[in-house]
Amino acid sequence: MTSQTATPDYDVAIVGGGISGIYTGWRLLGADLSTSSSLRPWAAARAGQLKVGVFEGSRRIGGRLLSAQPPGMPNTLCEIGGMRYVSSQVHIRSLIENVLNLRGPEQVVDEPQNLAFLRGAYLRNAQMNTTSLLPYRLDWNESQWLSNSTSAAAGLIAWSLTKILPQIATLSGTALEQFLQSAVLDGMPLYHHGFWNILSRVMSSEAYQLCRTMVGYDCLGNNGNAVDLTICYFDFTPDVKYYLVKDGYESVPWQLEQRFRDKGGDVVLGRWLDGFDATTFDDKSTGFALRFHGEDRPVTARSVVLAMPRAALESLRPEGAVLDPEKAPGFRAMLQAVQPIPLYKLFIGYPYPWWTQAGVSVGRSRTDLPVRQCYYWAENATLQGGARNTNAMVMVYDDAANVDFWGGLRGSLLRGRTRIPGHQDAVQFFARKATAHAATAVSTQPFADRLRANWNDHQAPAAMVEEAHRQLMLMHNARFAPEPTEAAFMDWSEQPFGAGVHLWNRGYKSWVIVNEMTQPVADLACYVCGEAYSTSQTWAEGALETAEIVLQQRFGLAAPSWLTANPPPAGTVTT
Repeated sequence: MTSQTATPDYDVAIVGGGISGIYTGWRLLGADLSTSSSLRPWAAARAGQLKVGVFEGSRRIGGRLLSAQPPGMPNTLCEIGGMRYVSSQVHIRSLIENVLNLRGPEQVVDEPQNLAFLRGAYLRNAQMNTTSLLPYRLDWNESQWLSNSTSAAAGLIAWSLTKILPQIATLSGTALEQFLQSAVLDGMPLYHHGFWNILSRVMSSEAYQLCRTMVGYDCLGNNGNAVDLTICYFDFTPDVKYYLVKDGYESVPWQLEQRFRDKGGDVVLGRWLDGFDATTFDDKSTGFALRFHGEDRPVTARSVVLAMPRAALESLRPEGAVLDPEKAPGFRAMLQAVQPIPLYKLFIGYPYPWWTQAGVSVGRSRTDLPVRQCYYWAENATLQGGARNTNAMVMVYDDAANVDFWGGLRGSLLRGRTRIPGHQDAVQFFARKATAHAATAVSTQPFADRLRANWNDHQAPAAMVEEAHRQLMLMHNARFAPEPTEAAFMDWSEQPFGAGVHLWNRGYKSWVIVNEMTQPVADLACYVCGEAYSTSQTWAEGALETAEIVLQQRFGLAAPSWLTANPPPAGTVTT
């Protein structure tokens, strides 16, 4: 711990400009502080206004929400990062619909005519319950269940789970979660079991391979925490709907940033946190001194919020009252509780939607090829003045091992970025990039300019596009297709993100760590939030869920008035 004599620069310093970070800053500056015993005197000392800063290492606020506009389709928004939210998700849905008025169209995901190209066989979704057509050797019980079911092939996983834990067939919501959290299998708590391990007891390898392919995400069949992955398969009821965001998902953090700035909040771009330690101020209170790369003078704050994923947290210097593994061993242990999951997206534009020749135009098709999922993203966008064009766009989306396949087609250096081993090398590399871009920070430009810049900054190399084009033709059984006109991609395993999403490792009580992680050292005002350590992992909902734990339980704020448990009727928006 160091000693300071000056008044701190900030009451709250938030490190990380993803949605959880900018949301936390916006909520702090707009909240009624009367319920907070810690924030109220801090604000009183500054004429009633908290001093809050958001520090982001890159040149934009938004994190893993990354919307882009392709030049050839000026009225189409491509979601290179997070793309949708779910009607059952309370926090993000309420924010988008009740505050920002940004609810977009419902997203069509699976249609009967969508393709399933599996082991060289061409099938439609409507044929997936005709087991005689499937290129998989299911056992008799699996074949009978699938033939007599109206569920998709991936429903075999839920059916298999009920054979292991029959009670879950009649449970949902909180009751299901509580049962799984206390469940014991073979004398060992369920959370110690691997998800794949328990499935293998009752599910043939062929059925497992079929389900993993048709789910579309390999990570949802991996050997992570059996409690949390089981919940994933029972979490969504048939009436749940997926929604896109009207102006692009990145418009959510962009709007929050503008509102945060309007309330007096500081947004500092191009600042990469190197490390921090506790310090004492002239009023004898304890706060923090944050050291940013390339800066001689530390930034001081009464409290710090680390709105960062696992890889970014692990990149900080292992020293100080929170980060030193000897001083705070619990924090280091909790960091290991989640596994980073690579995600990859590639958007490819074409002069016309050639896949309609295969009878598909909406939803997604799936395959066991490395492209894995093909979303028919947009076609025939309306131009300004009401004119029409015939351009079309598809999205390739995959995870886990498939991401590395595409990594082999990107070259050793792409867009000035590459993987750099070692904390200090990585920090210096990205800090130099951020400093170089500081004068033209995208965050201060109009949102339309940011959308165009995002596409230009993420253009895909020719070898990657050519291979994806070849696989798309193969899965659509197309002898001819026009050459791609434009393409952009993102590999979210790149530094500093280290992952697109996270999943809980086996052996950890996620429902306990979710709360403990928000304040890893009990007597210090250092807090952590974000998607990684939430119970709604893989979604922006998880980021806001943990941000609200910090805001309500750690800072003492009341729940926001616009938060509604039930979705409003279609077309209804409150402000």
